[in-house]
Amino acid sequence: MRTLLLSTVAFAALAGSAFAADLPSRKEAPVYVAPVPAFSWTGFYLGADIGGAFGSTSLHSDWTGWNSHSLDTSGVMGGGYVGYNYQFNQNFVLGIEGDFQGTGANQSYSFVTPPLPDAPLGAALTTKTGIDWLASINGRVGISYDRALFYAIGGAAWAQGTASLTGTTNGIWYGTVSRTADLSGYDVGGGVEYAFTPNWVGRVEYRYYDFGNYNLSPWVAAYTPLREQTSVNTIRVGLAYLFSAPAPVVAKY
Repeated sequence: MRTLLLSTVAFAALAGSAFAADLPSRKEAPVYVAPVPAFSWTGFYLGADIGGAFGSTSLHSDWTGWNSHSLDTSGVMGGGYVGYNYQFNQNFVLGIEGDFQGTGANQSYSFVTPPLPDAPLGAALTTKTGIDWLASINGRVGISYDRALFYAIGGAAWAQGTASLTGTTNGIWYGTVSRTADLSGYDVGGGVEYAFTPNWVGRVEYRYYDFGNYNLSPWVAAYTPLREQTSVNTIRVGLAYLFSAPAPVVAKY
């Protein structure tokens, strides 16, 4: 009898366990957390920058007692830029960009000419040269690491150069003349950008401009056969707004 009772209790316990295993679980489903979408550099952007322009200008002459003279121009620059990026994969970015910069880079040089028919002691001349603005249209290629982008940039560049000449003969001032020249050349450089938010992007950039040489000669050729060769180095920091494509919609559970 005792054996029968124990067997009945054991059977009941086993049946209860099997029945409990068949019941639906009351454990709640885990909360779904959507993955953070990867940052994309694709999109249009518009920004402003500020920095410094450091020019190297060579003046050449065949008659003033010197063959050439170098001037190091420098000044503050600032402007804006606009462009478009396209990110081909996780790391490779191509783009196009245009910019316009105003500058205050200028420098002057004074010299005395050899004796002239109307100035036995020579004429005292001061020439001042500078760059008023810079503009360019460039291609960009870069490698991105999530929100950081390292890029190279280069293309066609334009500038407005100004030059003036002031002179005195026998201590008497006899005028100032100036000329403005439209310059064309190229620029190359590189920089790094970082996206602080999905839309706001900061940058630090170096750029080199070369405009070859051009003839100043604002006066009679016999008096001012001056030629100028100009290049400009710039360093700037900027902040842009990236109009990126909207992030994909992720279902929530």
